[in-house]
Parts: sequence; C-alpha cells; structure tokens
Amino acid sequence: MRQIFQPFPYFLPADPEPVRRLFETTGSIRRVKKAEVLKRGGEDAKLFFLTKGLCAYQLDGTASGRTVHLAIIPPGRAMGDLTASVHARANVVTVALEPSEVLVTAPGELTRAMRDGRVPPETEIANVIAKEEALLEGMTANFTLPPEMRLRVFFKAMARSWGLATEPDDDGLLTLPLTVTAETIGAVLNMNRVSVSKIFGKWTAAGLAKREGRSWCVSTELFRGLYDWIEHPGSDGHF
Repeated sequence: MRQIFQPFPYFLPADPEPVRRLFETTGSIRRVKKAEVLKRGGEDAKLFFLTKGLCAYQLDGTASGRTVHLAIIPPGRAMGDLTASVHARANVVTVALEPSEVLVTAPGELTRAMRDGRVPPETEIANVIAKEEALLEGMTANFTLPPEMRLRVFFKAMARSWGLATEPDDDGLLTLPLTVTAETIGAVLNMNRVSVSKIFGKWTAAGLAKREGRSWCVSTELFRGLYDWIEHPGSDGHF
C-alpha cells in the first residue's frame, strides 16, 4: 500500500493537537454546501479546519478538462496550511464533497502560533510534510499500480485512516466509513466511474463485496498480500 513514505495514500493524515486547538480558539464556524469551493487555485492563502463532512484537494481542470482529486480530506484536518505556513500560493482547488462544517481563521494566525510556541514549529513542519507525503503516495500508486490494485489500496487506506481493522478474517464484510460515489473514487484513482463499478461488480459476483445503500462493503481478503514497505514488505508477487 505504502511504497515510499509513512502516511497512507489518498487520505490526508490528521493534524496534531496544537493545530486543532489553534482553530478552536481563533476560528469561526462556516457551513459549506456540497460541491462548494472553499478556495480556488492560485488565490491568496486561506485557512480552514474541517470539523464535519468531507472535502478534497482538486486539480485545476483547465488543462486536463476533467476532475482529478489529489486527496480526500476527512474531518480533523486543516486545509490551506500547506501554503499558509510558508506564505505561498498553489493552483489547487479546495472543494466540499458533501455538506460540511469548517472553522475559518486568518492565515497569519498559524504563523503567529508557530512564533509564540502555541504550535511548535517542528510539529507543524512534520505535519505539512506528512500531508505532502500522503499526496505523493497517492500519485505513486496511480502511476505504478493497475486499476484493480488501486481500488484495493484505496479501500484499505480508507479503513486504516479511520482506524478500522484490515487483517483478513472470517467475520464477513467490512463496511467502509465513507459513502462517496464511484465517480468520486474514480477522480481520486485516475479512473472513471464505469471502471470503478465494473471492478466492484466483479468483486460482488465473487462474494468479496456488496453495496448497502450508499455504503461500500468489502471483504478484508481483498487486502491480503498488498505490499506495504513498513508492515508487509513481502507481497504475493505484485503490489
């Protein structure tokens, strides 16, 4: 699953406690509609902390003409800190994938907190590096793995990001925590909705998966043999 770094691919890791406290003490609540853009690519720094819902970093689709999600952002994550912490800009779109709630604070608050010790600089440096590494892990998976393997990695990374057990067992299917659409999954994995649905349909026919309403349910057998350079460096002959 992980090929280079420690964070899981496709999902940004949670922010450390000092960052969360900063937003709780300085931020104001904003409710965001599904598909609403919080920050457009290239805009000046903005700083958010997701408390409810689900967001994504999205590639500016001007060049490609299609939707590409660089990473899924669950609650408990700051957004915009990768650029706000160094007073930079990036051509990335921050968008809500479902109705969400964020805490909004001025970008300068993060810099001030780092200077006065409320957010230790080494803590924030490690934090933003881990997020960049998660982005790179996702890109590496998309570059190197075939589509079906990407989908297996995506579901395992989702489960692990929420602290769910992923070792193969005999307890049936694992209900995954997110109810994202096949189209959204495809936008993360450099696939399309049809490809995601076909692969999942094959698993369903084999008794390894099913849909319950909007939920994705998969057998942990799908995670068996997935390479992970930290936890499972020996694979079943492929990634």
